[in-house]
Amino acid sequence: MDNGNTRLRIVRLIEPSLCLSCKFAAIATVEMDNGSNRKMMHCKRLDCDNWQTEETEDQPLTIFDSNKEDT
Repeated sequence: MDNGNTRLRIVRLIEPSLCLSCKFAAIATVEMDNGSNRKMMHCKRLDCDNWQTEETEDQPLTIFDSNKEDT
């Protein structure tokens, strides 16, 4: 996945259970700037009302969706 033109950020979900049936959500492995990998929800909807933005020091570098094969 090419994230060169994408700004990645971590947001808090207000009601995480709503994301489980959302067609814009996927479980992803996220590579962090400290070299660690974390499982997170990847939301492809940029105007979701279920987000609460917050400042965090965690900086994601790349996202690998679990339901999509990388080429």
